[in-house]
Amino acid sequence: MVSKLQLPELQKTSFQVFRYQLVVDKVLPINMYQDYQTADQVRADKNNIFQKILVEDAFKFIGNSSELSTKFLYTDGIMSYFRVGVKRNTTLFNKDFSTHFEENYPNILVAFNNDPTVQKIAIQCNSQAFKEPQIVGNIIQETLEAHLRAYNLSFYQEPIYDSQEFWHLIRKYPKQIRQVTFDLISPNMANISQNLQLNLKELYEDTNTHKTKIELNAEHESYLDIKEDSKFVGSLVDYSADGGGNIFMRVAGKRKLLHTAKSPTEFDIEKHLLENVDWDSLNEQFKTILI
Repeated sequence: MVSKLQLPELQKTSFQVFRYQLVVDKVLPINMYQDYQTADQVRADKNNIFQKILVEDAFKFIGNSSELSTKFLYTDGIMSYFRVGVKRNTTLFNKDFSTHFEENYPNILVAFNNDPTVQKIAIQCNSQAFKEPQIVGNIIQETLEAHLRAYNLSFYQEPIYDSQEFWHLIRKYPKQIRQVTFDLISPNMANISQNLQLNLKELYEDTNTHKTKIELNAEHESYLDIKEDSKFVGSLVDYSADGGGNIFMRVAGKRKLLHTAKSPTEFDIEKHLLENVDWDSLNEQFKTILI
């Protein structure tokens, strides 16, 4: 009997997917920049501004509580890739059982798709570097917000997740939901807001609001009756899940607010593709996934 050869299973690494939006502040003066005299001009060129910032020689990610290292890897003008490392002190044991410390910089890959119809970020999961990718998302938020402020642009990032996470909680806690809060970003992408039953774009144009909070509250000792066939609520949930905002839920008997984005969208890449990188093939793979 001839035994079949067992091929070694290829190791993979996971990435979580986030959406970012670039919202123009319409009321602050921008005449100091010759290239832009109006908010509409900034809005029309927002992705070019964003790309220019990413590829600047001096660009690096900044963390408030950790020492970070940044290495720009590659861009094709739309996709851009970075390595982000964080300083960790590693304890090593000597032969005589004493210990000494050495600096270590575990790191992750971060990929941006700056196509204006996509605007997604893929953040590699590596708990040795960062406990969770959302921590990196917060670092990206703070860093890019600081750079974009000079152009009257605000940067917002949120995880993309399955909208069924929200409806699962609705089904799990019948007659217990006291409050639901939608914290929504003013959209700059028609393809994720086209089914939204609330005209956030018009609200932004009328008021310059960048984030709009919708809070649903039950009466004391009562509960919210949220139905899955509600087009209005469903549209808020879908927009939030597609990276357009946050949803928080207060449930009777629970001390903490429940957050619906517990399981952001993930995809896997074979680890060997991230070593000795062929950027043409790896970039094509990322572009196929990160759409």
